[in-house]
Amino acid sequence: MITVTRVMACTVYRQIRSPASGFVRLLSSGTIRWVCPCISDANISGPLCNRTDRHITGIDDRWPNDDTDEPSSLAGGGSSAVTCPYCGSPLASADICSRCGQIHESASTGWRPDPSARHEGRYFVTGHPTNRVRDGRRASTDPDGGRMLPDYLELKTSGIRATWLGTTAAAAIIVMTAAVVWVLLVAGRRPPPAPEAGYLNALKDAGVSDQFNSDANAIAHGRQVCRRLEDGEPQQGLLADKIAVDAFCTQFSQGFHILEKADITGTFVLTDTSGAEGIAFDGAQCQGANGYFDVNPGTPVTVKNGKGEVLATTALGPGKSGSANCTFTFTVPLTEGQDRYVLSVGRRGEFSYSFEQLAAKGILMQLGQ
Repeated sequence: MITVTRVMACTVYRQIRSPASGFVRLLSSGTIRWVCPCISDANISGPLCNRTDRHITGIDDRWPNDDTDEPSSLAGGGSSAVTCPYCGSPLASADICSRCGQIHESASTGWRPDPSARHEGRYFVTGHPTNRVRDGRRASTDPDGGRMLPDYLELKTSGIRATWLGTTAAAAIIVMTAAVVWVLLVAGRRPPPAPEAGYLNALKDAGVSDQFNSDANAIAHGRQVCRRLEDGEPQQGLLADKIAVDAFCTQFSQGFHILEKADITGTFVLTDTSGAEGIAFDGAQCQGANGYFDVNPGTPVTVKNGKGEVLATTALGPGKSGSANCTFTFTVPLTEGQDRYVLSVGRRGEFSYSFEQLAAKGILMQLGQ
């Protein structure tokens, strides 16, 4: 039997496995079979603990062959109170600690004090000690200490690592999602850019910014376009006007018509078939003479609208053909949107056209007989 002479700072089992018949309860006073939990097999001798503060002596060479084989000293005499090996409180008859709860005959899963006293805590799975241990917040594994305990269960560490990696990945995804949401919310709170900046950029993209002397001139023009529309003028204008409407007065964007621009080609024919010598010809070029002396290269060509406002001006080009007729050509840029286009060559009368006529057939004017 075992005689305990001194046990210091040693967490002990109240039950220990016998090689013959499983668990044997060891309790008495004076001859208590308390052993240090580092005992794991039947062949036991000498000092059992490898720590200097644990000393157990007077040990039989082998365990009894049967757990009922207890010495007579266990049957009688005053037995000492049995205490909880974890907190030191007295145990009730049902092996329940009044302070920390049931400690025997349970199949709990979770962290419990390490019975081997090698670490502060050891993880149990359905009552089986495992290799997972911890000291404070630092977790590690101790398979060697676990194998010294009954019903040891080895847990794979890959599950812990996979759980840690999965948790880390989930946390990273949550952080990234929160960052994206935050960026979107911040971007949504930013004030929209000033319409002037967008208007100037649109003019540059359309290639019409060179129509204005400066950015200030372009902005002033855009504001003026909107004022004219608010005053009731037709919803039409050039491409730059449409860009201004989209930037400063979007209520007029729908239905706004961009006016077409065209270079109109004209022909002015001077005729003298009566022999009045109204044409002077030097063999290369011709021009008007006598009564038609005002018709020659450089004679001004003017285009006005129905209100008499000048829309465009140009001049006749060199005369070609011969002594019976002399043909002059010219080109004038026009923009649709006017009710009429009235053309005049010098002081030789006026000719009226629509924009559709000018764009489809051009201009043909004749003078003389």
